[in-house]
Amino acid sequence: MTQSLSGEMVESPLVKHDAHNLGEMVTSRQKIWRRFRRHRLALIGGVILAVFYFMALFANFFSPYGEATDHRKRAYAPPTKVYFATKAGPSAPYMFEVTESFDAEKKIFSFKEDRTQPYPLQFFVHGEPYHLLGLIPTDIHLVGVAAPARLYLLGADIQGRDIFSRLLFGARISMTVGIVAILFSYPIGMMIGGTAGYYGGTIDNILMRIVEAVMAFPTFFLLLALAASLPPSLSSIERYLLITVILSFVSWAGQARIIRGMVLSIRQQEYVEAAKAAGATDLSIIVKHILPQTASWIIISASLAIPLYTLTEAGLSFLGLGIQDPQASWGNMLQEAREPSALLLHPWLLSSGVALVIAVIAYNLFGDGLRDAFDTKKKV
Repeated sequence: MTQSLSGEMVESPLVKHDAHNLGEMVTSRQKIWRRFRRHRLALIGGVILAVFYFMALFANFFSPYGEATDHRKRAYAPPTKVYFATKAGPSAPYMFEVTESFDAEKKIFSFKEDRTQPYPLQFFVHGEPYHLLGLIPTDIHLVGVAAPARLYLLGADIQGRDIFSRLLFGARISMTVGIVAILFSYPIGMMIGGTAGYYGGTIDNILMRIVEAVMAFPTFFLLLALAASLPPSLSSIERYLLITVILSFVSWAGQARIIRGMVLSIRQQEYVEAAKAAGATDLSIIVKHILPQTASWIIISASLAIPLYTLTEAGLSFLGLGIQDPQASWGNMLQEAREPSALLLHPWLLSSGVALVIAVIAYNLFGDGLRDAFDTKKKV
């Protein structure tokens, strides 16, 4: 409340704006949720992403083996066939151990099932020890099989490592690198773009020239150069963090330019002028009153940018410039699939590529749903 010249108490425009926003917040969220629910493909994409992230979070529990656990005698073992019935009728799931033999006709080594001894699948079994969520020591795994049999749900790689287990551990890298990257890039882009759009003039010119200089670099070659310059002695965690920083470095400029254009129009609004009249600082106005108005665009843009970061990380790892073996990434898991002969003989090596495609499509569907949900021109 402010006091007028006549002595009456009058509600300021800034207070009216804040109260109006608070009153409409719940209603607008309900409208957004209703519009999003009508986008069936977006819901499917959201469910797929939720499953991926949940399984990646508890990868140690869902995976039968460790990330780097190998068995050289099972190199390129095919996916395990799980049976649910015997000659007598339905039964609990079981499998047969496979043995390697040489096919003289095809002149290749192949695996054949030893049907003399069935091995039942066991659930909530004791296996390799690990720390659940990095805190709770345990050795319980969702599914497993008694030794000497080995369970390969998606086959094995050249070192006899379980591809399904590595797929789950690799999701921790490939599915989170985009989220971590936008946590670096978007705040930078928002602050630089918001500052340039709010002040204009000389500050705007200087900041936009910096933005244009960053955008002038060929992004792909800059990524290759920066990734190749990383020391080989870095640990996997250090390399992961530095890759996300590199991805952020080459992407914040585009966001800054778009935010700047939005702020140029927002700064003319009445509630911004009222905040200035009330004595609010420039930083407070930018952070509390201007940047929140760009939230819907930021949410949509982030949901569509994450799969691009995921594909970029996978590409770098595929070229040997990203995450290094034995740590799993969907990109470096595809390295063995580069040879056509290996791919023809062992098509399960493409499992990480299939997971990558599914994740990217799910993110795009989810992002499309968010875009439609935040579109105020659409009817509820």
